Amino acid sequence: MRIVCLGGGPAGLYFSILMKKANPACDITVIERNQADSTFGWGIVFSDKTMDGFRQDDPAVVEEIERNFHHWDDVDVFFKGRRMVSGGHGFCGIGRLKLLQIFQARARQLGVNLKFETEFKDPDDYARQYDLVIGSDGVNSTTRAKYESHFNPRIDVRKCRFIWLGAKKKLDAFTFAFKDTPWGWFNLHAYQFNDEYATFIVETPEETWLKAGIDRMDSDQSIAFCEELFADMLKGSRLVSNARHLRGSAVWLKFNRVLCERWFKDNIVLLGDAAHTAHFTIGSGTKLAMEDAAALVKVLNSTEGDVPTRLARYQSEREIEALKLQSAARNRMTWFEDVERYVGMEPEQFAFAVLTGSQRVGHANQKLRDQAYTDGFDRWFAEKCRVPTLPGATPLPPMFTPFRLRDMTLDNRVVVSPMYLTRPRTVCPRISTWSTTAVAAWAGRR
Repeated sequence: MRIVCLGGGPAGLYFSILMKKANPACDITVIERNQADSTFGWGIVFSDKTMDGFRQDDPAVVEEIERNFHHWDDVDVFFKGRRMVSGGHGFCGIGRLKLLQIFQARARQLGVNLKFETEFKDPDDYARQYDLVIGSDGVNSTTRAKYESHFNPRIDVRKCRFIWLGAKKKLDAFTFAFKDTPWGWFNLHAYQFNDEYATFIVETPEETWLKAGIDRMDSDQSIAFCEELFADMLKGSRLVSNARHLRGSAVWLKFNRVLCERWFKDNIVLLGDAAHTAHFTIGSGTKLAMEDAAALVKVLNSTEGDVPTRLARYQSEREIEALKLQSAARNRMTWFEDVERYVGMEPEQFAFAVLTGSQRVGHANQKLRDQAYTDGFDRWFAEKCRVPTLPGATPLPPMFTPFRLRDMTLDNRVVVSPMYLTRPRTVCPRISTWSTTAVAAWAGRR
């Protein structure tokens, strides 16, 4: 089989590695318009669980990644002058350029033909020359654009602006920091990815960005603004951009949430960000692309059906998993977009909301990760509700803490949707959610 990958990012390179490893007879070419050492962004984050999955695909790649990554377990949340630490998360960071170099070396070792500084031609030209065309050309995919009406991408341009910077700075944990300014709130997402450098992503709603006048700043002024804003985090380190070679300046971007109805057309298939994107607050775009690659290799090396049939099976098998992660990323993304809804919380509650904002991690999961932190939060919440915890006793989770409203006290904070009670179609017309105690009390009065 002759295969061409249009795009030499993680998606195309990882696919070429796994496909060549599974079927050495394949003739695989990867075409990339940029230089081999050009990349946008700084670090990439993987969870320990994700790394275990990749180990099954190609142990040689994982071993090389592990020799070059920075590992941490803690998440720090800085808010209103407080630092709150939660452990047990298990993540590693690696430089995006280093990851690409590892993939490039492994691909060459396996016999993949890599072509850099080469512009793509019309995808149809490749479709006639190759058995399979992989559109691994990212969020602004030219492959997808050629057949936009067929792939039917739903592209949702989000309302925050963000800038992707780096700093020669050592961090002990994945770091979230929040700053109140005269124009509104700014968020920082920062993490170490090698012995020297950390990623610093600064994000804010576009309305705040405009009020601060950042749209009128040049690159150096924009970076200086961020340095001053998070000076307490940087402690003298300077922020730098590596986007200049791509766009001519350090830019504030808007995230494009991409969701395609179809992932393939005839012998052309989309991979990674070309087919779907996941917001950086959950750090799983590269993970999704690599898992796409592994799934595609698996169906291509089956013996069932022709190429379009196998591509259809690839989409059906991957689409649900991608949607699950995109949903979690959307939850996390909208939490940060609407951060001003939560800034009235006390630091303890705010930090817990940050940790659980994707809704993939709940109270029980957080307790598995760091019982001491979660018990401490539960104890703090119980005290706020005037429910003291006896010495040595396990505090009640917030859900089971009594709720007081004027002269009424409910036993817990569990709510249910409107429901049938004592007779069909009988619901309270004024209340849309209920505590279980309130439902029982109301039903008893019927």
